[in-house]
Amino acid sequence: MTASRYTDYIQDLKAALDDLHGNSDRYQTFDLHAELAMGANLLVYETRKRKGQIDTMAYARTPAGNKPVAPDMARDRVLSFLAMQEHIALTGDPMISINEEYPHAVISFEHRAKGAASKKSMKMIFAGVNDAEDAARYVTAAGNPAAIVSARPHSSKKLWEWK
Repeated sequence: MTASRYTDYIQDLKAALDDLHGNSDRYQTFDLHAELAMGANLLVYETRKRKGQIDTMAYARTPAGNKPVAPDMARDRVLSFLAMQEHIALTGDPMISINEEYPHAVISFEHRAKGAASKKSMKMIFAGVNDAEDAARYVTAAGNPAAIVSARPHSSKKLWEWK
């Protein structure tokens, strides 16, 4: 089984997040939740706009406990993850434990641009890999090929690409 590559999707997602940060006034509403897992550490970044008010928060969960972090630093870390060379995605069914040797991100993003007839949303779990060989090693280590997206676009009850 060959894992689907998400290079194009990630580039588009990163561009959307850059636009959100630089042009938040173009959006009627948005809700972004990103969790970045690196080894035993977890970084959470959230920003949302409701009724014209933008709320942003970020925190780190380490073995020593939770601590607040600067939202700009957390956003930069998420964007750095998205700038990695290659990404594959998990299907969410079956749900498997993440491999701590690889960085992972759970990204849930919903937005409605001003004047748009409807909102767009996506929710995916990505693993950062170096290349196709590294992706194959990830799939082998996962032990369950059904847990890795092998056909795009992916859509399930738990996780989906843009809709």
